[in-house]
Amino acid sequence: MIKKTWKMGGFFDADAEKVADEILDIGETVTPQQVLEKARNENTELHKCFEWDDAIASEKYRLIQARDVIRFLVIEEEQEPEERPKIKAFYVTEPSGGYKPVELIVRQEDEYKKLLERAWAELRAFKAKYAMLTELEEIFSLMD
Repeated sequence: MIKKTWKMGGFFDADAEKVADEILDIGETVTPQQVLEKARNENTELHKCFEWDDAIASEKYRLIQARDVIRFLVIEEEQEPEERPKIKAFYVTEPSGGYKPVELIVRQEDEYKKLLERAWAELRAFKAKYAMLTELEEIFSLMD
């Protein structure tokens, strides 16, 4: 039996099983646009996953854009071409916390430990997601 659940419980006020079935009904390959179009129908479970008040939705979208600005910003130190550049970025070390510059995180032992734990969790998730790719077996074996 295949069970369909939300990665973060309580984030969506919709039944994950029904939402998955509605998405799968669209076809073998789906686009976000197709999902949105199906969700416009108020009788679908997908409809519950979206904010339909345009004023609220536009503000939420701006917050997503603000997160993208923080996440995608890269600051590189200028160095000689043969040297590897340092990349400074922003990370969240606590779910309820804000983004912090990595330069600050590496100087604080407890924050660094949280970042390292998150990195390991993301690596394990990557391994689980792509475990079926035999080309990556050698890399995954280094994690054991």
